Amino acid sequence: MSSRPTAEEQVNALVLESRVLENTYNELTSRQSLLERALIESRAALESIKGLSEGAPKEVLTQIGGGAILRSPPPSVDKVMLGVGAGIVIEKPKEEAVAILEERAREYEKTLASIVGQRNELAQRLESDRQVLNSLLSQE
Repeated sequence: MSSRPTAEEQVNALVLESRVLENTYNELTSRQSLLERALIESRAALESIKGLSEGAPKEVLTQIGGGAILRSPPPSVDKVMLGVGAGIVIEKPKEEAVAILEERAREYEKTLASIVGQRNELAQRLESDRQVLNSLLSQE
């Protein structure tokens, strides 16, 4: 018996590897989407805190869900409530809250860059596998 894999075994191995790579690629795409939304939300919170600090508007609009919005006096931004995970919220002075939100945004950006790099590498491997697969299939 030969220890060399047959063309059929190579094709099956490449198809299996491609499926795994595609699933991983799709998972990374989902993570990227979640991180992008978290980054947008973090930046929006920062802009809101900074905007309310700079000039006190007479009223603000607050979404309460279901497409309903209430007019209300602007909240105080001297203290900010921050979610820290597991349903836990802490109160921080505005400056600390801004620093925490800015750090979160930086972490989201770094993680996002890493995921984009991984997705690009996977895309290249997938394309390479497809070319080898097409080459093997054209030989048969």
